Amino acid sequence: MNVLRHATLIIAALVLGACSGLKSHQPAPEVYALRARPVPAAPRAVEATLVIARPSARPGLDGDRIAVTMPDRRVDAYAGGRWSAALPRVVESLLLDGFRGAGGFKAVLTERGAFTGRYLLQVEVIEFAADYSGQGKPPLARVALRGELGVNGTRQLLASVSGSAAVPAAADRQREVAAAFEAAYATAAEQLIAAVDAAALADAAAPRP
Repeated sequence: MNVLRHATLIIAALVLGACSGLKSHQPAPEVYALRARPVPAAPRAVEATLVIARPSARPGLDGDRIAVTMPDRRVDAYAGGRWSAALPRVVESLLLDGFRGAGGFKAVLTERGAFTGRYLLQVEVIEFAADYSGQGKPPLARVALRGELGVNGTRQLLASVSGSAAVPAAADRQREVAAAFEAAYATAAEQLIAAVDAAALADAAAPRP
């Protein structure tokens, strides 16, 4: 290796090392945590345990980015905003808090725990996006959940349940959009939780063979 080539390689290594140490000037994304709002108490408690499977989500909704739908049906995401975790994990945590707060079951657990129960709830996030179809207006936070309640360990389906809501953001700013999502989720979850409670009560009241 000649001296010129050796010197060139050293300079290139130094430049690459300096570049790798540079810090990005991009602002850190703002992280938003959704809180579970109180839901109405269940009419009566079922003496059984509800197990909630990790929710699934439609494509484009399974990460931590805040989804956006545009007037031309394009799907995008806010560049500077994130949920506090991947959306299925966020919804799972919120559902746990919601069902426990409603008091319709003896216990509410996740499927990954060491215990099991009579009922299994599987939920899919159908919609969770800021809708900008109303041009010139703040977006609508649209949330839609769909679930199936069954008897755990069997193929017996008791009920298909759902909940949905659309809440306009107070302004076209991420903080206000996150608040609208929280309100929309609260309404959708209240509907879904009430439907699950009703199905479990009906099953508990049904005569056993």
